[in-house]
Amino acid sequence: SNSNSNNNSSRKTSDSLLTAELNEANARISHLESLHSSLHQRHAHLEQTHSSLLSDHQHLKSNLTNLQLELRMSRMETEHALRDVRDREASLREMQLEIDLVTASAAEANRRAAEGMEVARVARTDKEYVDGLEAKVTALQEWALASTESKRLTVERCRELEGRVKELEGER
Repeated sequence: SNSNSNNNSSRKTSDSLLTAELNEANARISHLESLHSSLHQRHAHLEQTHSSLLSDHQHLKSNLTNLQLELRMSRMETEHALRDVRDREASLREMQLEIDLVTASAAEANRRAAEGMEVARVARTDKEYVDGLEAKVTALQEWALASTESKRLTVERCRELEGRVKELEGER
């Protein structure tokens, strides 16, 4: 009887130890499952964040490519505008040379016309000679007037082009 009670007592102790271990193991399993669930949620969140960052990276990379292209286009437009300005400056210099030549030529023509008119007044003896000189004087005067008008128009055009060049330089 004593041995039965010892066996019973030993069994009860063993049962209670096993139950305590089982409860402890169940508690650990619950804790580990909770950690696993938390890690799984974190993993899902990190994957979502990673995907979002990749998308942002692709968007920024695309924007950078577009901005680099716009910069290249802008530089090309600037170079083109500068070339136009240089071409126009060269044209203006050429026009000014032509204006100076026309002006000098007109002054010479006016001087010759004045001399011709003086000669015509002095040399009234030969009517045909005088008529010929007067016709030349008239032609030279008309040419001088035309040259003066041409110079005026060219100077106006130069001023317009200079204004345009200044606008283009201002835009740079």
